[in-house]
Amino acid sequence: MLLLHTHTVPLQHTVCPDCLPLIKTVDYDLRFREAVNCPYINHYHVNSDTMLLAANKHRSLIISRNNGLQATPLSTRKLMRQYNRQQLIDFSQMRHIYHNFGQLRKLPQINGEYQFLPLSGTAHQNASWLALHYVKYYEQAGDHLRITFLNETSCELLYKGRQLESEIHQCAAIGRILRMSLGICATNFGYTIELQSCFNSSIIHSYDYCHCQLCSMVPDNPQQLIRLLDDLEVHKSNYIYQAAIQEYKEYPIHEFGWYLQGVPGFIRKLRDL
Repeated sequence: MLLLHTHTVPLQHTVCPDCLPLIKTVDYDLRFREAVNCPYINHYHVNSDTMLLAANKHRSLIISRNNGLQATPLSTRKLMRQYNRQQLIDFSQMRHIYHNFGQLRKLPQINGEYQFLPLSGTAHQNASWLALHYVKYYEQAGDHLRITFLNETSCELLYKGRQLESEIHQCAAIGRILRMSLGICATNFGYTIELQSCFNSSIIHSYDYCHCQLCSMVPDNPQQLIRLLDDLEVHKSNYIYQAAIQEYKEYPIHEFGWYLQGVPGFIRKLRDL
């Protein structure tokens, strides 16, 4: 999301993510993480430089586009929780978009062009997180996953999943929806923005012109997108309604009726401001 001030930003505005510097390429083998020797930092925050977070019992291993391999005592769970707090997108609302595209077990962090995918379930454990916008291609053989990033740095790690391709496909579709949403938000504030990518060779953009059944769910125009978001907001209010009924069984159902009428109406009023 952007905050554009009328006195400082022209009506025509170009939005471009950080450029990708080409650093010296290195091959990292994280299959035997206990033997990895790298600089140790006590404090780290996931940012646009982060390419991979590898989970470890006692520490997290980080591959950054600028600093290479580092380690921190913070868990990947804590690092990604801090990253989520920096975002301006309602994460509870994002859950409905994920579920709409079949992402039930994993909850990736998608902010348009920047996409972090967990390589395992995140409900009660640490997981390795992969920055898809930096991934050029990957190879999987047995329990080994080899990733090549845009700057030709490669990394190999253990991975037992079998649905990585479909999960990347889903993330790419959701990212397209969020980029369209950004354009609509800017238009509502009187701006015309042009989104440009520094990651055109990324694996997520290999699905930009896909016409499969999954990608057919991505809206083609602003009207379809608004209808989709409206549907998701209705689902969200119904979810709150159902949760209230389950939590407070001693109250009659009609006392929670304001959820069905009040929440969507409140959202519409906010849109009119």
